[in-house]
Amino acid sequence: MATDEEHDGLIGGGAPNKLRHWLWRPWYAKLWWSGVPIYWLGMLASLKVDALAEIYRSAAGGYLNILFFPPIMALVLSFGFLRQWLASLPSLDLDETDDVVLRTDRRFGPSRMPRQFDPLDPASGPLWVGNTLNPTNPGYVNRAS
Repeated sequence: MATDEEHDGLIGGGAPNKLRHWLWRPWYAKLWWSGVPIYWLGMLASLKVDALAEIYRSAAGGYLNILFFPPIMALVLSFGFLRQWLASLPSLDLDETDDVVLRTDRRFGPSRMPRQFDPLDPASGPLWVGNTLNPTNPGYVNRAS
């Protein structure tokens, strides 16, 4: 008995699929790729046949040009592979997130910039927004004038 994945033409099971399986094996990919030469040969024939030229110069022809542009087709068909590949990557535990690592790392300030450049960290000296030598501080007094 065939599974749903086999109906799409993909290999089922625990082994990760290759990108070529997502680009060539599903029935909709085969149908879409077989439409590409038909569309582009029709565009070539439109140079000689005026009725075809009107179709290819219309707004619908512009949409079909985007629809049958091979790099766009490869991008759309590879979304399933990318989704499966990202799902197969090892996930981090909740206590190992980047926020926790950055908050515990003493080299970074509250806005996740290096402490010496972070305007929210008092260790940045005159760059700190609370320092009276900082021009963005409301208590800043311009002593040069």
